[in-house]
Amino acid sequence: MLEILILILFMVNLFIAIIFDISIVLALFLNLILLIIYAFIKDYKLKEIFHMVYEGLLDTKTILFVFMLIGMITGIWRLSGTIAYIIYKGTGLIAPKFFYVGVFIFNSAISVLTGTSLGTASTSGIISMSISTAMNFNPYITGGAILSGCYFGDRSSPMSTSALLVATLTKTDLYVNLKNMFRTCIIPLVLTLITFQIFNFGIDAEINSQSLRSIASIFNFNFFLVVPTLSIIILAIFKVDIRINMVISIIISIFFAIIFQDASLGEIFKALIFGFHIDSDVGPLVNGGGLLSMRKMLLIVGISSGYFGFFKHTDLLVVVKKYVNILFEKLPDMVVMSFISFIIAGFSANQTLTTMITYEMARENYKDSYKLALDLENSAIMTPLYIPWNITGRTPLEMVGGPIGAILFSFYHHYIVLVNTLASSVEFYRNKNK
Repeated sequence: MLEILILILFMVNLFIAIIFDISIVLALFLNLILLIIYAFIKDYKLKEIFHMVYEGLLDTKTILFVFMLIGMITGIWRLSGTIAYIIYKGTGLIAPKFFYVGVFIFNSAISVLTGTSLGTASTSGIISMSISTAMNFNPYITGGAILSGCYFGDRSSPMSTSALLVATLTKTDLYVNLKNMFRTCIIPLVLTLITFQIFNFGIDAEINSQSLRSIASIFNFNFFLVVPTLSIIILAIFKVDIRINMVISIIISIFFAIIFQDASLGEIFKALIFGFHIDSDVGPLVNGGGLLSMRKMLLIVGISSGYFGFFKHTDLLVVVKKYVNILFEKLPDMVVMSFISFIIAGFSANQTLTTMITYEMARENYKDSYKLALDLENSAIMTPLYIPWNITGRTPLEMVGGPIGAILFSFYHHYIVLVNTLASSVEFYRNKNK
């Protein structure tokens, strides 16, 4: 009973923070204190509690380091002129009447090639949002198109780490899973394209030519300025470690900032840590980035990663699992999977932890491992997006400078969950009535 009470208090704390606009970082920290108090009540020693927190931080150290690199890379890309150059050239290549569909397809293609949502957001995502701002498109819908594209490949690319995680957990063949995922994404994909095009109807976007001329007068442009973004995509295809990949892009950008923009070492340091900022009418198009721009995300992931050890070593989820088994008996599989993965995503910091805990909660209720793998892909891989403090949706939006409300316009997520839940429900009630 204590476990249920702790979990209820955990969620209430988060909901209060959202409703009253209290810092989510504070709410997450209070929940960590709540878990520590629970561990003390259950007679865990201080050393054991410290180890639980440390274990969670250790598991996410790579993610935290990548976030730091992302902040620095977005700052130095701006100083070197890479972002400005892509905006200047890219706006002339895009047909405004198909903009949102184009953003979705562009980001989907990059995410399939790289298999990573973060890599996609840090390249094509930043480019897409920058061009959207220059052409006065709606940032919410653009953000939704970017998120949809990022997770099209993150869900079903042969190089996706999340797809590999699911295959590893369920002991299934990755390529069989990819085939099943493709089969179940056709209808959601078509609906996503149609929906984004509907939002594009009646939009008469105009390029701010004055801003483009101002950009051209501030930066020294050269075709080589696209190299820092292309290097990330190319090296990701060859499976180069994302940390090494980003460091290489940063080094290239520093070199270009010195050569093309005549930047000083002080300006480079400032861009890496504090971001790039220019007092001009083009500021909204090129300002931003820097290590400190990721401080909120670092705190969110750093604090919430401490939860994992408590979920792993205590009985917090044991009682819940009994109720989950009952739900599987009474409801369609995808209804239960979508529900529990959504709740679990509220406790966890990332997609990986959500997937692992959802698998552990659900595995006893599946006889077919391939069906379990498919339902994990259609639920636990997608539903963390809907949790504002989960890095799944928040991080890509932070990276591209989009509003958190863009989550509501990530239609590919909506349709994947909705269509496959409906299909599961039809199958469940058809078998039940036989």
